[in-house]
Amino acid sequence: MKKTPFLFYLSFMFALLYGCASTLPEKNMATTSFNKDHFKQHMVLINNSGEAIELSTINGLKIPKRSNQEVFVDSYIQAVVTKNTGLITYQINSLVEYKDHDKRLYKQVSYNTPTGNETKDANIFDHTISCQGSAYSGCRHTEHIVFTVDPELLESIADSYNGDTQSKWRYQLSPNTGRSHFAFLPLAEIAAIVEAATVEKTGHHFGN
Repeated sequence: MKKTPFLFYLSFMFALLYGCASTLPEKNMATTSFNKDHFKQHMVLINNSGEAIELSTINGLKIPKRSNQEVFVDSYIQAVVTKNTGLITYQINSLVEYKDHDKRLYKQVSYNTPTGNETKDANIFDHTISCQGSAYSGCRHTEHIVFTVDPELLESIADSYNGDTQSKWRYQLSPNTGRSHFAFLPLAEIAAIVEAATVEKTGHHFGN
């Protein structure tokens, strides 16, 4: 990994921990005050057969929705460890829920790296629509957005975790139509899955 000038590193860490002003209401901090051990204890082993091991933080943090939220985003991380090569792939999963007449299609994601802002395409893994009740004001859409993050970046974010349960990594999701919205992942959650995936890579078991 190339060395980054100190000032660039400071700028990256500031953006990482504090981010820009989000268009989403800040969630109740009481629901996000979990340390790395919490996420390790709630780690899910999805698959340990064949050529890969799959881990997920899907059960680590459940954010309650607010009735007045225009857009609600819930996120978790999935790690895939290839057994014969030790290659680790990290996927960020975002469940974006909104009410609208049309699909918005959040197909683009942006986030900060030590060398600047990176923008890339995201994949819509699933899209469900519920029009129960009156559809006059629009139907309820849920888009499952997936994108990969370079292991080196996620490992550097995990290394910055110092036990602070309030620190987050923010990223921005942009739709084909409509406003962009920020989502976040706790640094404790990132540190937990990076540690678990690294342990699996060496052939041991994760958890306590």
